[in-house]
Amino acid sequence: MTTTSIAPRNQMVRFTRKAESLYWVQRELGDLNVRAELALVVAVKELTAEEYDAFAKRLLRARDWLANFDGICHEVLEVRCPGRPTLYVKSKGTNYAHTVGLAAE
Repeated sequence: MTTTSIAPRNQMVRFTRKAESLYWVQRELGDLNVRAELALVVAVKELTAEEYDAFAKRLLRARDWLANFDGICHEVLEVRCPGRPTLYVKSKGTNYAHTVGLAAE
């Protein structure tokens, strides 16, 4: 599980707030007309399949690596795992995934 700072890049993302799980995010974004917004990806978190699945099942659980991410304004952490949807996370000064999104299609 590594976090890497990257050269900032823009990404259009559809977000939901305080989602309990990835299933919740997918349901909210599928059921509601949520507009995409511009996010600035400033770091990437690479997770194993096991780590990703544990994260995706409990997005509101406290995690040290989110407490250490201090994104401001539209800055997001990109969470990746091979074979899984890429997540865009804003912790908003907390230690959990306060706002989670998926790339706009």
